[in-house]
Amino acid sequence: MNKGLRVISEKLNAVDLVVEVRDARIPLSSVNPNFEKVVGKKSRLIVYNKFDLAQPDTKTPILNAFARHAPQTPVIFTSCQTDQSIRDILKYAASLGYPIPQVTLMIVGMPNVGKSSLINSLRRVGVGKGKAAATGAQPGITRSVAGTVKVLEDPNVYLIDTPGVMVPHIADPVRSLKVALTGGIRDHLADEQVMADYLLFRLNQFEAYDYASWFRLPNGEPTNDAQVLLESVARRIGAIVKGGELDLTMAAKFFIKQYRLGKFGRFTLDNVTPDHLNTFFNQMKMYGSEQKDSVTASLSRRQEKKLAKLAFRKEMQKKKKSTS
Repeated sequence: MNKGLRVISEKLNAVDLVVEVRDARIPLSSVNPNFEKVVGKKSRLIVYNKFDLAQPDTKTPILNAFARHAPQTPVIFTSCQTDQSIRDILKYAASLGYPIPQVTLMIVGMPNVGKSSLINSLRRVGVGKGKAAATGAQPGITRSVAGTVKVLEDPNVYLIDTPGVMVPHIADPVRSLKVALTGGIRDHLADEQVMADYLLFRLNQFEAYDYASWFRLPNGEPTNDAQVLLESVARRIGAIVKGGELDLTMAAKFFIKQYRLGKFGRFTLDNVTPDHLNTFFNQMKMYGSEQKDSVTASLSRRQEKKLAKLAFRKEMQKKKKSTS
């Protein structure tokens, strides 16, 4: 992870905009505070991906929190299942392409927040081409910083993919379960049965009891007992090993997969009430009030350098023509 942060830092000077991707299902838990140390005051766009799996009514309080604490930071909610939000990202990136008609983006984020899927969607919508990044259900698919990928023409917009960078240690066990449940930690490391137990707890909190009838729990009633749930799931899907013993780990994997596919509904696992969001922003201190001016100045300096390089190249071309 330290290597990933170091490489990201080394690439920053060649980047106009950092696109930080977060998981809309865990909009706070998918924030890596280490990015703040590396990215600093670089111009940034926050993308809450997988919004099709999160509660729709959580969008407004998050936008309001940004409007209050970081009005200079644009925020876009996306789903790679639809194209409009992808066009919004491309439109914003294109708006930075002046006076130099070329913009370079860097995609950063924690593992499995959907960076590679987002890149493929940007490429498909922007230039009509196929996949440029490998995707997968488990984290760790992207392991190194790739070359630039073109995602738009006129202006030319390129992006750099980076490996997902996890927080070295998540002290809060509940937060770690949220990250694991949404795919940020490999399932076998988090223990599938523990994750299924937590998922059952949250579904009951949301009063999402459809699982009771789907998996034919005793009397079709909800339960707080993960053992009862997993035994019912195992019987329902035929997860039975030699000797007739139920495979509860396989049952847990199936139960978790249904959640990740959105079969149980749309759920946001983090607390996004206004008071909690205010506390989060104040504690994280991610965005200084002076950032807007510094971002504008940084972008202007970068554009000036590009203009100077173009002018130098034109001058050299003139000299070559005059001597030939």
